[in-house]
Amino acid sequence: MKKQILFCVFLALIFIFTKSVSAQCIGGLTSITVSSFAVGTNVTFTDPLTNSPKTSFAGTVNSIMDGNPMPVYCVDLHRGVTLGDNSYTDTCDYVESRIQYILNRYYPYKTGYPGQLDDTLEAASIQMAIWKYTDNVNANTISSNDVIRDRALAIISDADINGNATEPVITFSIEASSDPEAFFVKTTDENGVGIAVSNIALSISQGSISVNSVNTNAAGISPDVIVSGTNTGIISATARMLYSQGRKIHSTTLTQQSLSIAYPVYGMMAVTADWGALPVELTSFTASSSDRDVTLNWATSSELNNSHFNIERKSENAAGWVNAGSVSGNGTSNATHTYSFSDRNLSSGKYSYRLKQTDFNGNFEYFNLSSEVEIGSPSKYDLSQNYPNPFNPSTKINYSVAKSGFVSIKVFDNLGRQVATLVNENKSEGFYSADFSGLNLTSGLYFYKMEATNFVKVMKMSLIK
Repeated sequence: MKKQILFCVFLALIFIFTKSVSAQCIGGLTSITVSSFAVGTNVTFTDPLTNSPKTSFAGTVNSIMDGNPMPVYCVDLHRGVTLGDNSYTDTCDYVESRIQYILNRYYPYKTGYPGQLDDTLEAASIQMAIWKYTDNVNANTISSNDVIRDRALAIISDADINGNATEPVITFSIEASSDPEAFFVKTTDENGVGIAVSNIALSISQGSISVNSVNTNAAGISPDVIVSGTNTGIISATARMLYSQGRKIHSTTLTQQSLSIAYPVYGMMAVTADWGALPVELTSFTASSSDRDVTLNWATSSELNNSHFNIERKSENAAGWVNAGSVSGNGTSNATHTYSFSDRNLSSGKYSYRLKQTDFNGNFEYFNLSSEVEIGSPSKYDLSQNYPNPFNPSTKINYSVAKSGFVSIKVFDNLGRQVATLVNENKSEGFYSADFSGLNLTSGLYFYKMEATNFVKVMKMSLIK
């Protein structure tokens, strides 16, 4: 078996690249029936294909997966849904990042958030926002309900600003152990938090494994499973597992509309992993910081079917990893390639980084930067221009605190009336960000003012709806 941990000495620092077995899911294990239209209403808008008015139900649809109720949204405008259709099955496909962001943060998975309408109007608005990304529907053309139109536009704006790097939620995976001859199984809920799962069936296409079944503990981690008698092979794991929001289901006849899970549900699931050589050989992986920014540089000596790298970050007090962005790979190549990525506007603290390399089949592996990167304290107070500007409906404001003490940031309209308080508390020295939503405000010019020890600064921003 090829040794799975490589060491590279660079600029007097040691970086460890840990190979993860390349994981991939298996679809088609579940039985799904579309049962009834659920929460939503008919909406009239302009069909982007015909450029003529179209009226369609917009909202959630009730379905059943392996006997469990499961609300779904439609992700294919121009094919119908037949109630009672049982030709649907799960797939290994996920919605695009901005739809994943919407499903993670809006109805029915989330409720009680700012700006939420009643369930009927909210579900219809969300469906219209989803059709923006799947079928290029222009929400401005909604003519049957101005409330749904304005809410859909607000959801789209939020997803455009914040959702471009949202990753699908992977709840079931086969991972490489620190022992180069072993792997383990990882199970999580839809938030990436470990959950215990029993009776996970295991197999390998050649060679042998030490056990044919494992359980994961409360942290979602199984004991190590030893592989022997082979250097390559396909590992399979099957269990009754949680399907997260954002996973697609398709009709096996390919004549009905494709759907996306809107609320987590349990069903039979399988994943596989390629137990073999590294598809990408990394020769260096370095990090440097300047003010609030971290720059990552890495190089490869060879690549096999390399689609892209996701850059993942974890702060010192965080429980899990977040996706910071992505960089395209170079497919298959034996030449040296160099890559760079800048992670900007970070708060003070220590951060860990890793690369998630994914091939064109969806297989992936991780490369870890073992040393932490530290963002230090600012040398002066500052208040930055909001971004984006103009904005609708939300924007981000960065600021720095040079010395621990009381900090205030307030927003005023063009007449000098206070409309929001963003910060009003003691802050330790460091870099910070504040979010401002103008969802319930009218278009116009607004001012935001920061006050701290011997520091006052005012900036202006534009809300355009």
